[in-house]
Amino acid sequence: MNIGTGLGRQGIAFSILALALLFLSGCGPEEKASTAVAPKPAPLFDPMSLEIADADLIKGREIWVPTCGQCHINGLGGAPKIGNFDEWGPRIAKGKDVLYQHAIEGFLGPLLNEMPAKGGFMDLTDEEVKLAVDFVVYASQETQQ
Repeated sequence: MNIGTGLGRQGIAFSILALALLFLSGCGPEEKASTAVAPKPAPLFDPMSLEIADADLIKGREIWVPTCGQCHINGLGGAPKIGNFDEWGPRIAKGKDVLYQHAIEGFLGPLLNEMPAKGGFMDLTDEEVKLAVDFVVYASQETQQ
C-alpha cells in the first residue's frame, strides 16, 4: 500500500524517530522544585474596621469611603493606599496644609500620577475634603502603631 508521502520506509522511520526524540526531550532528571514561596500581597485595609470616637474623624470616614476610597483602597493609578504608612509617611511628613492643598487643588506627582482636584468630586466642600484628609492621615498613622 502506497501512502503517497514519497518518504519511503527510511523516511517514515526517521520521522517517527524524530518525533519520539522531540517528545522525550522534555524527559530527564527532575529538577528540584523551588522552595521559595512567593510573597502574598498585603490584605486590603478596611477603613470601617477602625474604632473611632472623634466625630470629625467619623464624618471624614463617611466622606472618604465613597469618594477617595475608590482609588486609595486599591492604589488605583498609583494612589497611596490607606493604611500603608510606607506610602503615606512621606506625604504626612509634609504637613496637613500641603495634603489639604493637594487634595483640594489637585496634584501631579513626580511619576506623573495625578490626584485630581477634590478627587474628581467637585461637589465636595473644602471643609469636607479636609475632613477626609484628616481621616486618611489618622488611619494611616494608626496602622503604624
